[in-house]
Amino acid sequence: MKKILGALVFAICFCSGISYGDVEPDVELHNVIGGLYSLVEAVELNGKINPDVNQLKNYFNNPSTEWLNNIKVSRSKNSIWVGISIPKQSTSRRFLRSNSDELKITNEPDGYAWIGGNFAWLKAADVVNGKLKPVKIFAAEGDGTIFLTDEAQKFWWQTNPTFNFRAAKEILRRNEAENPPELHIPSEVSHSIYESVKPSGVIKVPDDIHLGRKKSSYNMSIEMGDVIFNPIPNTKY
Repeated sequence: MKKILGALVFAICFCSGISYGDVEPDVELHNVIGGLYSLVEAVELNGKINPDVNQLKNYFNNPSTEWLNNIKVSRSKNSIWVGISIPKQSTSRRFLRSNSDELKITNEPDGYAWIGGNFAWLKAADVVNGKLKPVKIFAAEGDGTIFLTDEAQKFWWQTNPTFNFRAAKEILRRNEAENPPELHIPSEVSHSIYESVKPSGVIKVPDDIHLGRKKSSYNMSIEMGDVIFNPIPNTKY
């Protein structure tokens, strides 16, 4: 019975085109990880076994000087790696530390999984018999822009910077995913504790509540019948 039910669920998902994937809401993650995936695609479009930044920039819409100064391309033995700078205060750092091994993002070309540092790296291609063999990246369109993912298709990343029309069209032609999830441009997320922790309003004590016996001025206990309320509990850390 379980096998029949499982097969039925699979058939429904397949026929309805349901696919699983996640678009993280933090824009900074897309700037970093989406930036790495975008560089991987640019290496494939370029098709050369010794690419450089000046070649790759031609596939993007008006990349800024700041972005160009914060990316790298490296040839390590028989593989090509792309790197991107990560600001010390970047909100992407925590996510990267938790997921870099799964995403194959490293601390240096052909290095260990990223757990910290100024640059993060991702392999873009292997060089086999003098020819480029790109790492497989899948693409899909959402909200008029391109999203990229790896073979697991667990996370989807918005391209950064955006590809020009010709490059975007070629990426979809080569690597468009089958039955991708519904993808939307992420919205900015604030990580400020001052926005997540807000003081509660001041509540006026009702007239029928009275303070009992005389206590220290620092004691804020309130008696209601046989029950004593402590507005500020004594919590030990």
